Amino acid sequence: MKNQFASNFTFFKNIVALTFLLSSLCIAQENNPDQQSVIRETQQMSHQEHKLTLVWWVPEQFWRISFAANQKLTEEQINSFIKTVKPYTLIAVVNGEFGSFGGVTYESETAIRSKLVIIDNEGNQYSPLDSEEISADMQNFLGMMKPVFANMLGAMGKNFDFYIFPAKGKTGKSIADPQKEGHFSIQLGEEKFKWRLPLGSLLPQKTCPKCGEKLSGSYKYCPFDGTSLEK
Repeated sequence: MKNQFASNFTFFKNIVALTFLLSSLCIAQENNPDQQSVIRETQQMSHQEHKLTLVWWVPEQFWRISFAANQKLTEEQINSFIKTVKPYTLIAVVNGEFGSFGGVTYESETAIRSKLVIIDNEGNQYSPLDSEEISADMQNFLGMMKPVFANMLGAMGKNFDFYIFPAKGKTGKSIADPQKEGHFSIQLGEEKFKWRLPLGSLLPQKTCPKCGEKLSGSYKYCPFDGTSLEK
């Protein structure tokens, strides 16, 4: 019982630290280029007129980079948190529509959930997991994230909901591994958001041997002169 209490207490300390971290995310990312790059690559927005749609894939590596900026967290605490999120693919979505005078009508969590699927590299589709399929610690984490985003972003944050998918697909492979070559997509009704992998922000930069341009680590060819970047 004592060990269980200590484990829960450690998890709670992780959440408190994460809440503080995310509360200052807009400021912190300006001083953390690695975090900023990951956010830029993992967030996508709708290009449809009158739509306010943001889909954010939050991979494990995002948490590691974010926690690295907090020197108060120990490696043990970080690993404890990563253990909680590792079995899942975490997707955050807010979906709204602008009215004639700029007001936004947001779609409910239930409505979004009913038309949200993740599609892996082989075309297999997965719906969000139900609450009984998610660990108690992960549910607690999601419950604490809701007010954080509401405080940060107002009405938009209040309607920013997290949807949990399995980390591994039907074939036993990762659905969305940010460090391996492949792709996956999120289907939200008629609109699709696609990610090509790996994420360049998680790889060392490449330098074109011909023009010397510094390029994303995910590039295979220089976009300026076509030179191969493969060794």
